[in-house]
Amino acid sequence: MKLRWIFFAFFFVYRRSTAFGQAVDLKQNKGAPTAVPVIPGTPEGQLSLVDRLETMEKAFRAIVSALSNQSNDLFAPIKEILVQDPSVRSFLSSTSFLPNATTTPVSGTDKYVTIESSKQATKEILQQGKNMVDTLKGVVKCSLAHLVDINSIDDLNSSLNGSSLTALFTSKESVEINWPMPSAECLKFSTGVWIRVYQSGDQHKWPAETLLTVPQRCMKKSSKTLYSIVLSPPSISVTGKKDPCHFHLTKSLTQCRSYVVQVIPNYQSLRGKTLRTKIVIPPKISEDPSMKSLLTAVANGDLLKLNWKDNSGCEPQMTSLNLKIFQDGFVDSLRQNVSTIKIPRSCLRQHANDDNLFTMVLPANQQTCPIDWKPLDKCRKYRLEMSSQYTDTWNGPSTSLEILVKGHEVANNSLDSNEIWRCPRKHFYCEYYNGCRPSDHSYVCDEQNHCKNGRDEQYCDPVCKEGFKCGRQCIPNELVCNGEFDCLDGSDEDYTCSYDNMCQQFTNSSGNFSSLIIPKPAYEIRSDRMSDIVRKTAVLISVEPNHQIWLTFEKCVIFENKHFVKIYDGPYSTSPLLLSRSGSLSPFSVRSSSNELYVEFPSYYDVTYGITAVYSSINATSEPFILGCGGYIKGEGLISAPNYSANPDITDCFWFLETKKSEDTIVLSNSDFLSYQRMKSISTTARTNDSDEYDSWQDTSTSSHRSTVPPPANSLSIIIYDGWSTKGLVLYDGEAKDQRRAVAYSISNKMMVHFTSPEIRIQTPFSWTVSRISTPQCNHTFDGSNGIIKSPNYPLVYSHLSDCRWNIDVKPGLKIRLLFAFFETQDQADFLYVYDGSTVYSKLLFEKSGSVTTPFEITSTSNQVLLRFITDANTALPGFLVVYSTV
Repeated sequence: MKLRWIFFAFFFVYRRSTAFGQAVDLKQNKGAPTAVPVIPGTPEGQLSLVDRLETMEKAFRAIVSALSNQSNDLFAPIKEILVQDPSVRSFLSSTSFLPNATTTPVSGTDKYVTIESSKQATKEILQQGKNMVDTLKGVVKCSLAHLVDINSIDDLNSSLNGSSLTALFTSKESVEINWPMPSAECLKFSTGVWIRVYQSGDQHKWPAETLLTVPQRCMKKSSKTLYSIVLSPPSISVTGKKDPCHFHLTKSLTQCRSYVVQVIPNYQSLRGKTLRTKIVIPPKISEDPSMKSLLTAVANGDLLKLNWKDNSGCEPQMTSLNLKIFQDGFVDSLRQNVSTIKIPRSCLRQHANDDNLFTMVLPANQQTCPIDWKPLDKCRKYRLEMSSQYTDTWNGPSTSLEILVKGHEVANNSLDSNEIWRCPRKHFYCEYYNGCRPSDHSYVCDEQNHCKNGRDEQYCDPVCKEGFKCGRQCIPNELVCNGEFDCLDGSDEDYTCSYDNMCQQFTNSSGNFSSLIIPKPAYEIRSDRMSDIVRKTAVLISVEPNHQIWLTFEKCVIFENKHFVKIYDGPYSTSPLLLSRSGSLSPFSVRSSSNELYVEFPSYYDVTYGITAVYSSINATSEPFILGCGGYIKGEGLISAPNYSANPDITDCFWFLETKKSEDTIVLSNSDFLSYQRMKSISTTARTNDSDEYDSWQDTSTSSHRSTVPPPANSLSIIIYDGWSTKGLVLYDGEAKDQRRAVAYSISNKMMVHFTSPEIRIQTPFSWTVSRISTPQCNHTFDGSNGIIKSPNYPLVYSHLSDCRWNIDVKPGLKIRLLFAFFETQDQADFLYVYDGSTVYSKLLFEKSGSVTTPFEITSTSNQVLLRFITDANTALPGFLVVYSTV
């Protein structure tokens, strides 16, 4: 009914304009004969038609504009009529304005004669009228497109639903707006848009002149029916010639405030459907660390506690927190499952003394905060990414954190207080009988209490379809591995229970770890139950990217075939198993293929058992790990040649050596070569005193030379570098005959040994002993023009395992002359080095061991000289005596 009143108003305006036109004609022709009714095609009819069409268009514009701007429920029935009323649809869809005839005046009379409209001028007039009607229909059609399906050329519904108004606040503090047209058909009727930006809740406070009128030519076309425009901040002024298509915001937008953006299509002054969206102005990016949101988290057992501090300045607008959980720390969602959780603000606890600090514990109360939560795996690494969400279209910057989910780190009371360790396996201790009974004893579950607290009459289900069977008991599955012994014999809790895991994570480039010491049970322990008092321990080693990990077990004593050391090549036990060992083992090394290793091993109360391990990171290599090919030693140990005959894939093997103290020196001794040197020394006396004994040793050494004499230089290549790079100083080269020696000494506290495969791949037992020298007090400085330098204890024998240095520094412009009066050291083992400068990296002037005929001289080219004398743990001799002077 209301719609009929609206259209009645329209027709009233229309009829009134027609009557008004006729009244004007009568007034202007007062006294003249009454004119024949206006007929289309006459000059008067043409003018009248134009006036009426313009008046009708104005009425349509007023009515449709008023209707399209109404959003209250009062006009809902009217909009329904627009959709369903056939007469209205027919009226809006009517097509043509076709006159039946035209008239022309009769010469000399005041009469008109009706004739056919066949002249070209009349056709143009008719076409113009038709175009005006079609334009009016198109304008009305497009302005009402969101209310009525009027058979538009395009699919209006899909066009509108597939794209909507979006607004983005850019880093330049401009607002970029994108919006769709209802259809391509409506583009020819569009004359632009009106745009308005105002703060949420203030739409009635902003004056009407804040509307920006954007003409069609200034709208940037993004696609067939998608347009955009950028509104610059008010502070930006355009210099030079003003661009008519450059628009500014009417007011500066305040950070953290919410604003409404409106775009109103303009169809020749008829308003189309108003498009709206909201934006929140983010805070300005600051390098100040105090402005960055902070995340801390603790994952222990099944709980995850989150602390989030929103320092953006937009905390009052925060509606929720977005939490992403990446398994094993991988951010690539294609590799691992990613959990995404949205935490409403109502689920967060806000601290009383800090409005920006929020706390959340998962899992939450499902009644008050229904969040889908799956507990995290214990002893597993996760990466958490969290961000504040302020509106549907704007999130704050995310903050990430890596955590290791811990197990139950507290000692298991069941281990140290239970009496099951007094009994054999599958037995339990009964106080009333003061002894051990089998868990399937007839006393169990016989409806009589035979033990303290009636423990023998608990969990009695003879069928046990669903549960854990232990003797004559049947406990619920949820009680298995819950940290308490529910079965009489304790079989529901064992080494495989994940709750019992004790977890550690190491992120330094090197480190060490060992089995933990668990509490010893208070009661007597049977010898066959010692292996049951154990807890699984897990260690995750994570070093920097593009590195690998060498891990060496210096001690490994565990119960054979009961417990295992397992090393996984990755961040968790789901990674590929690299090595699994059990029993009492000699030291061994493994290397990861990535920057993470996951290690599982047992911990006992008895310190005799357990493991001790050290690790270090190295630059990544593409070579696969082969057991026995290389390793890592920190401190002292033994290097063995690879078994080339057993594994044809072995090519290059590297050993990485390191001292525990940075000031110490590494000594790498070839025990076979030293044995050979000693026997060579003995042989001189043997030839003279007992030739038969010497010949006997020669025969023995010939038959077993592989264990006493180093292999030929062309059978096994060994290069020793100072440091952990092939670019370091070469300390020993087995290929060079002049460098073959029994001992190699490091300059720094690191050394690398490189084995390459021989041409003939036979197994050659060959080893080097790794030890250290720690004599920081053996350093001396001379600055006089002359002096005497001698080995420690000279003329007595010098000390074993010493690294002594003498720095001579005289006046600039002078040189230093060294006169050697005596020189005798252990050949190929104890060396004196003379450097033409102040460091061991200066030019080497002299390197010698053994007995040297004296006297002889050495002269420097500068005013500084460094002497370094280094010895091993074997034979000691008098050493040397040097007199220096300046020249």
